[in-house]
Amino acid sequence: MAQNVIINGVTYNAVPEVNIPLSGGGTAKFMDTSDADAVAGEILVGKTAYVNGVKITGNIVSKAAQTYTPTTSDQTIAAAQYLSGAQTIQGDANLQAQYIASGITLFGVAGTLSAPIISQDSVTKVLSIS
Repeated sequence: MAQNVIINGVTYNAVPEVNIPLSGGGTAKFMDTSDADAVAGEILVGKTAYVNGVKITGNIVSKAAQTYTPTTSDQTIAAAQYLSGAQTIQGDANLQAQYIASGITLFGVAGTLSAPIISQDSVTKVLSIS
């Protein structure tokens, strides 16, 4: 939000920022930060920002790349994290209806398999070899 600035008795209206030359080179920049509204939970850990003239340090953790393998229980990526790497949920080429028993649904795939995978002849042959 721009401010009115008075320099040597002259008013300059709606000035967004002021750059003042430094004796050692470079400039000092002054700007109005009264409209800033960030909070620590919106800035990464170790990073800082100025909000209304107050320096704040971020506390959002960064989550590197990770691969998730499906299990029998849910896996949750916690909230309030910055995903700094790809989060991969593994798939499986065998997750197809014809490999899943009819009446069973796995990860949204409804099974259509109605015949046994191993025939009675195969079981008999295995048992007679023992």
